[in-house]
Amino acid sequence: MNPFAPTPRSTPQFYLQSVVSFAAASVGLGVGVVLLPVDLWMRAFLGMGLLYVITATFTLAKCVRDRQDDQAAAAAARQYQEWNGAEQVPQPR
Repeated sequence: MNPFAPTPRSTPQFYLQSVVSFAAASVGLGVGVVLLPVDLWMRAFLGMGLLYVITATFTLAKCVRDRQDDQAAAAAARQYQEWNGAEQVPQPR
């Protein structure tokens, strides 16, 4: 068994729930914008806002994930440096 094998962060069921929830929210809001009894330019504005919010959400999620990965890598590097430093032969006095 490899002790350094990464473990999954979430279960497949949680991933599926996230995808279904995102799809339902996006489709529901999109249908609501299309069926809204207002002028075409107002619907277009709301539709563009919806697409912008979706894009910004993906970008923010990626930035948060990257920051967490960087912190985990820094902690692993620190632990590796400490481990290597402890294994060095002590210098004679």
